[in-house]
Amino acid sequence: MLSRNAQGLYWMGRHLERARHGCRLLSEQLASMEDRPVEQIEQSWRRLYRAIGRTPLGGHMDAFPGDEDFMLADAYTLVDDLTFEPTNPDAIRNCVGSARENARQVRNTIGNRMWSCLNLAYLDLRDVEIESIWSDRPGAFYVRTEDAIRTFTGIADHAMYRDDGWHFLRLGWFVERVQLVAALVDAHVAIYPTGTADAESDWLSLLRICEAHFAYRHQHALDHRPSRIVDFLVADPLLAHSVRHTLRQVGDALDAVSAGQPLEVEAGRRAGRMAAGIDHDWPNRDPDDDDATRASLRGIGEACRHLHDDIAATYFNYEIEDSP
Repeated sequence: MLSRNAQGLYWMGRHLERARHGCRLLSEQLASMEDRPVEQIEQSWRRLYRAIGRTPLGGHMDAFPGDEDFMLADAYTLVDDLTFEPTNPDAIRNCVGSARENARQVRNTIGNRMWSCLNLAYLDLRDVEIESIWSDRPGAFYVRTEDAIRTFTGIADHAMYRDDGWHFLRLGWFVERVQLVAALVDAHVAIYPTGTADAESDWLSLLRICEAHFAYRHQHALDHRPSRIVDFLVADPLLAHSVRHTLRQVGDALDAVSAGQPLEVEAGRRAGRMAAGIDHDWPNRDPDDDDATRASLRGIGEACRHLHDDIAATYFNYEIEDSP
């Protein structure tokens, strides 16, 4: 397929996965703010911003000791920054808008229902501002937006022909998910060390963000040891949002679009090495050594950024032979 179409579908997948993840983060954050001390709310905001690698507008999020009104106003500003801020390319509205623009440019590769679904999702967000959602159950806004993205994903899953276009869309979803989950777990361990007592609710919050709470309870009942939760989110091969399972999807998508050229093979090899590292190196680390765990997670994130560079150089930005 045309490289510009492949690139458009790939980035459409990445932007939508980023927007969906942002909805999960903010929905859980708003729910967790109820009946909690200001210090704990501040910690959870630090986790969120560390996970997305962004500095809040104004450069800080410190609360005045004992001043809950200040934290409420601060939360208002932070939610606006992550949802509607025009200068934040990772804001949810901007991500949906970027995905829609990619879809507009590749209309010939997606069906009318996919386009209509994504277009409506964007139009629902286009004229909304923080004032209109803050006064009445703001968490419901993020659930509704996430559901719109899920609807698009479901239509794509049922309607798209399983050609290269489908695989590039999936490749974007899963490359983005690997980076997001690895960064989130890294940020969580940094804010809530695995040896900290009385942090079970925060670890359950991490499971809910990764849509893994039900699966974890099914597999491990009431064993909420932090090190086990980290292993579950990183290395479990059957959990849809685990790093390991997502890397398998990345490898499958790369295999599907590869024609055996050297650069294409190298991209697949990098994804394979990342998966093998989780299978063979991850279990050998000391689960109680948070520094080692975080170093491994940062290594996964860095390898994923290199993987993106491989994909871009191989399929989107390659040189044409005999070109001037």
